[in-house]
Amino acid sequence: MKHDFYSNKNILITGGLGFLGSNLAIRLVELGASVTLYDGLIDDLGANYFNTDPIKDRVEVVTANVGDRSVMDGHVPHKDIIFNIGMHSCHLDSMKDPVFDIETNIVPQINFLESLRSQNPRARVVYVGTRAQYGRVENPPITETTPLNPMDIYSVSKQAVEWYHMLYSKICGLRPTSLRLGNTYGPRHQMRHAKYGVQNYLMRLALDNQQIEIFGDGNQKRELIFVDDVIECLLLLGETDQCVDQVYAIGTEKSVAFVELVKEIIKACGSGSYTHVPWPEDRKIIEVGDVVTDYAKLTAHTGWIPSTRLSEGLRITAEYYREHKTHYW
Repeated sequence: MKHDFYSNKNILITGGLGFLGSNLAIRLVELGASVTLYDGLIDDLGANYFNTDPIKDRVEVVTANVGDRSVMDGHVPHKDIIFNIGMHSCHLDSMKDPVFDIETNIVPQINFLESLRSQNPRARVVYVGTRAQYGRVENPPITETTPLNPMDIYSVSKQAVEWYHMLYSKICGLRPTSLRLGNTYGPRHQMRHAKYGVQNYLMRLALDNQQIEIFGDGNQKRELIFVDDVIECLLLLGETDQCVDQVYAIGTEKSVAFVELVKEIIKACGSGSYTHVPWPEDRKIIEVGDVVTDYAKLTAHTGWIPSTRLSEGLRITAEYYREHKTHYW
């Protein structure tokens, strides 16, 4: 899709040096947008200057906490669209240290919204939430009206921040959209640990010819969305007026059993193996079960459909990390 809408637009991306932010930035620069990347460089998250190497001379990079109003207040004025991605996303860490999660995810986001209220109250904001806000779903498929059932502190925080965005629509006329994003894979994801984005870390294990552990029988269904498809979705949400004040679920054409995903990863990487192990207790209590999503509302409002087959996306991802391994391992 052409996305002429973005030519000469002023864009701010929080979490701009991370996985989604950098891929989005590269696409926006290609479309002729003026892009500011804002990133707090939080330890263990995905910020990586190499992610934006193809556009390093064509974007502004601001390194500061999203909630630092002394900095943020100077960058939100005159922005046409803000893609709000900058939050930590580790389920396990949030359970070990809930206060860290609140201080890292909720408090800075309220300060960010206050910056908008003060400096740019009619801003168009696309907030990236998580399908984990639904938790374990008894009657799939997931839709926007599926009851919310977050199963860890992080997921509660993401839901709270979504509600804050929608509340600021009423308070000051903010124009938000929320995308409850599921498992996303592709180039430019951090590969140092498996705290989040585990499907990407599994590719590291396979590329290093390591053994992948599958919890239980591995038959739980997952949806894996290639990052380019997510970027296309974000662009559509940002340019479509009908999406203002709306929440969207996103999914793939076909779910895949986790064990089959591992086999596909090993095939794409040309190395690696797997074994079955019992569920660790800390993982078991936050396991959400099968993930199947009906994204009909998203398609109806924007025309979006996933276009990348899992085998092709994994092939592209494996090739990227083979070429740029030194920047991610």
